[in-house]
Amino acid sequence: VSFDVTVARGDTAVVIAAITPSGATYFRRALVRGLTQEEKEREDRDLYPPELAERVKAAKTSPLVEGEDVTFIYRGEAKRVEVVGDFTGWSPAGLLLRELPGAGARVIRLKFPRSARLEYKFIADGGWILDPLNPNKNNNGVGGFNSNFTGPDYRPSPYAVGRDELRGHLERLTLPGDDKRKVQVYLPPTYAQGSARYPVLYLQDGSQFIELGRAAEVADRLISEGKLDPFIIVFIDPVERNKEYWADDRFADWMAQTLVPLVDSRFNTRAEREGRALLGASLGGVISVWTALRHPEMFARVGGQSSAFQIDDERVVTALARLDDETRRRYPLRFYFDAGRFEPLIMDVGRRVNVSLAARGYPVTYREAAVGHNYTAWRDRLADAYAALWAK
Repeated sequence: VSFDVTVARGDTAVVIAAITPSGATYFRRALVRGLTQEEKEREDRDLYPPELAERVKAAKTSPLVEGEDVTFIYRGEAKRVEVVGDFTGWSPAGLLLRELPGAGARVIRLKFPRSARLEYKFIADGGWILDPLNPNKNNNGVGGFNSNFTGPDYRPSPYAVGRDELRGHLERLTLPGDDKRKVQVYLPPTYAQGSARYPVLYLQDGSQFIELGRAAEVADRLISEGKLDPFIIVFIDPVERNKEYWADDRFADWMAQTLVPLVDSRFNTRAEREGRALLGASLGGVISVWTALRHPEMFARVGGQSSAFQIDDERVVTALARLDDETRRRYPLRFYFDAGRFEPLIMDVGRRVNVSLAARGYPVTYREAAVGHNYTAWRDRLADAYAALWAK
């Protein structure tokens, strides 16, 4: 959220602004400081030096990325242009572009980490559009197609670059009496070569993770290169996503009491809790953790990518905090969590969960990156998630 307050010279204004989620357990203080007109002009000169206009004028694409400085460029007929994206929380009130004298364009210049990968759109006279000067666009699976840019130090996961034919096998699992839910199963390359039994990962938002997250391909490459022991992945599509993934007991019970026995009966699995893991992103991370907490006798490993733990006044966080020493001894759990630095609410809660679990002796792996809330970000961290969940 950003706003401007104009104060007449000699007057004094007090501005207090705070946004906090329901159920927040702490408040982060922020200093709101005013600038004099002279300070504002000096800041503008530093951010928009005269030579920037020539670089913008010569630019063929947008944004212009120069280290940490990123200049978004719009050349068009719209009278008012704003930019929104991962870095604004996708608020409909975007950051306003300004005319840059001598550049023949409207621009806004912002600073980002050099390792950032971020998605965005323009709002041109009220309409949301892709950046006309940016050829890089993608369907992130969350908000449709977006423009994107990367900092000079961003590196995609080497296991998610390009598209390969699977060495393993992907097949549809028929659910008796249920023709609405799609479940697919990835079998590793060695599955057909003998009678060995394999651990199983249950992954939410299955079709999205196959297509946009390339989850089967990442696993296939890690296994084929000998980086991980072979494992099976069960990709589960939701039917009513918000209802089922909202820490829903019935869906968790279906997973543990119906789906797992079916998978164990159809495939060569390690039918024990140490051989089962759960993983999901956003609300998929929430239901994964909730299922593990509700059925610790069935699952020993659980992970969440950008887990939306803030829902329901952090109900799942409270449940994690109630794990006691007796439960830990009887049903030890291994955790993996990650977050993007441009999803601050999710990151803040994720950090607290990580610290809390680690302080009580749980093996927990936590990762962060300068990214937002989308499948490309989750795809880049999948190799870490797999490795952490199957650690011995």
